[in-house]
Amino acid sequence: MTTPALATTTRRAGLKLSTEWVNATVVRISVAGDIDASNAAEVLNYVFHRGANCRSLVLDLRDVTFFGTAGFSALQTIDARSSRASVSWMVVPGPAVSRVLSICDPQRTLPRGVG
Repeated sequence: MTTPALATTTRRAGLKLSTEWVNATVVRISVAGDIDASNAAEVLNYVFHRGANCRSLVLDLRDVTFFGTAGFSALQTIDARSSRASVSWMVVPGPAVSRVLSICDPQRTLPRGVG
């Protein structure tokens, strides 16, 4: 069982990834910095590794300063895998992410929280 409020932080060049277990089944993963083709796969792997065994995932992207289309593809992958695993999830976008989502997901098919 995962300890509630257990938090970990990982820093890479231009990127900060943090995990907080809100309770035994809910994880909040926060990302700060740029998400682009050079690191979108790393972000995706971090989410799947750190969010393993959760029933609910909150992906907090409010502090993302640049969000490329590779980041949007990563969100689509998270959505598909979460659906298959019966994990509820949502993305909490900041301005950079909201801009891309307004273009790439105008029907709002990806679950969004309020930033």
